Amino acid sequence: MKDLKMVTVNELHNSIRTFIVDSSAIIGDYEDMKSLILTMIKAGYMFNMNRDRLKDAMEDLTFMLCPDDDANRDRVERGLEYEDDDSDDDSDDMESEMMARATRAGQERLAKQIDRDDNTIEDIGNTSDLN
Repeated sequence: MKDLKMVTVNELHNSIRTFIVDSSAIIGDYEDMKSLILTMIKAGYMFNMNRDRLKDAMEDLTFMLCPDDDANRDRVERGLEYEDDDSDDDSDDMESEMMARATRAGQERLAKQIDRDDNTIEDIGNTSDLN
């Protein structure tokens, strides 16, 4: 069995760069970088991190090595974009959560009244009153 070489986030970029230099690999595009990472894994390198973090480093290094390639630049730019989720989806999710909380709160109040053996039931309103 091969000796394992743990690559952590702190040494990720340097480990890949060192492997490129030591193996005289030529990186022209992201596919070359993927092949290099597979070669590293075959050689016993273990990437102890989230795969998204590894992909980000691969994209950054590929762009650094070939900055004139538009595809490499586009990959890095997409990673730097602020992800703006659809505001409609967010508001729908928020409204659903508010309705669920209101329903739970009403159910809890009703359960407390029943536990007290109170003959009076408090009017907790209707969830449609939240709109």
